Amino acid sequence: MSARDSRITWAKLLILLGMGVYLTQLIISGNLSNYINQRFGWLAYVGAGIFFLLALVSLWGRMKPSLHLHQHYRIGWDIVLIAAFPLALAVLIPSRSLGIEAINGGISLRPVGVGNAATFARSPLDRNILDWLREFNRAAPAEFNELPVDVTGFVYREPQHAADEFMVSRFTMSCCVADAFPIGMPARADSIDEVTVGSWVRVQGRLNAAKFAGELLPVIAVESLELVDEPDQPYLYP
Repeated sequence: MSARDSRITWAKLLILLGMGVYLTQLIISGNLSNYINQRFGWLAYVGAGIFFLLALVSLWGRMKPSLHLHQHYRIGWDIVLIAAFPLALAVLIPSRSLGIEAINGGISLRPVGVGNAATFARSPLDRNILDWLREFNRAAPAEFNELPVDVTGFVYREPQHAADEFMVSRFTMSCCVADAFPIGMPARADSIDEVTVGSWVRVQGRLNAAKFAGELLPVIAVESLELVDEPDQPYLYP
C-alpha cells in the first residue's frame, strides 16, 4: 500500500469513527430530538452501529493488508473531503432546536395538516397548541368561547399585528427538522410589549371569537403571561 493510500485509509477510518461517536453523543445528550421525530430515534442507534462496524472493518483491513479486500475503485481525497464535510458541520454548529429565526413567510392561522386527525379526548387545559388548532378546524369560532387555555410556546409577531396581539407558537415535526412547520394560536395581552419576540412563555386565559389579522378566530384573552425556559421537547408531533 502506498503512502497516499495509507493516509486515505486512516482518514476514512477517522470519519467513520467520528460519525459513530457523533450519533452516540446525540443519543446520550438528548439532542437527537433537535433533528428527528422521537419515533424515528431507533434509526440513529442503527446508524451509529453501522458506522462503528464499518470503522472496524476498515481497521481490520488496514491491520491485515494480506486480506486484499476487494475494491471497485480507488478512493481519492475528493471523496474523503466530501464525506468529511457533514461531520465538520455537525461538530462546528451547536445542536439546537428551531426558533423564530427559522420562520420564513409567517405562521399560518390555518396550518396545513392539522385538520384530519382523530379527535382527542383531552380536557381544554391539557391541550397543546396543535390540539387546539385541530379543534378549531372542526367548529365555528364562537363554539370555543370561554373555554380555558393553558399552552406553552414562543412569542411571534408580525408587522400587521396590533399592539396587544401576538401568536403563541411551536414547530411541528412529522419526520425530521426538514419538514418542521410553524403553527400558532392568536392571543391578546396588554403586557405583550414587555416580552421579547422569540421568548418562550406560558399563556393562560380564555378563548373568545374575535377579529385577528382580518379573520374571525378563537383568540386567547390572556390572563397570565409567564416567561419560561424552552421545553426539553420543543416540537409537537402531528
